[in-house]
Amino acid sequence: MKRKIVFLDIDGVLQPCGSQKRFEYCHREIEKGKMPDLYKSLERHFGIDYSKYNQYDVAAVFFDWNKTSVALLKFLLKITNAQIVLSSDWRRDGFDRMKDFFTIHGLEKFYIDNTKEYDKIDKKFIEKVETQNKKVNGEKAYMSYRSVEILEWLYRNQDVKNWVAIDDMRLNGIEPNFVDTWPSIEESHAEKSFRILMKKEKTISKLELW
Repeated sequence: MKRKIVFLDIDGVLQPCGSQKRFEYCHREIEKGKMPDLYKSLERHFGIDYSKYNQYDVAAVFFDWNKTSVALLKFLLKITNAQIVLSSDWRRDGFDRMKDFFTIHGLEKFYIDNTKEYDKIDKKFIEKVETQNKKVNGEKAYMSYRSVEILEWLYRNQDVKNWVAIDDMRLNGIEPNFVDTWPSIEESHAEKSFRILMKKEKTISKLELW
């Protein structure tokens, strides 16, 4: 069965730019001179030892991820039967860490993988994609590094039917599959993502056709 994939960014998608609640909470706890109560509360609820993670990161997930945006994403994933591949910089500290973070909002069951970082991708692949981009979009066409990361994941996973990249950073080169969000996911973004994921014919960037 062909899969549907959501390539997900975090900052400017689930976590609105400028949200600072984590700092207020952590500074208050540090002044008390103790480990944050949030660690204990989350461990009781989920059975996960969050104290192994930076307290500001844990507090960001709990306090600063927008609850409406999270709910919209979860609804989108459920009704389209799509899965999450993380394309955000948050992926750099590993899959297990992000799975624990997604658990806080009930998203862990949708999360299956991370894209590779640009500097870990085969240079021949990058050259191939950038050459194809210039053929399709002109010699001056620019390919975003994150677009290359997404296309490389798709190249390794060719059982994907439809996919969408949800990001607040412009992803040049994959525009037909890109939903631009800022400061976070709103209903219009979820609706556009739904239409891309549910098209009867494969939603495809011309740059996949190598």
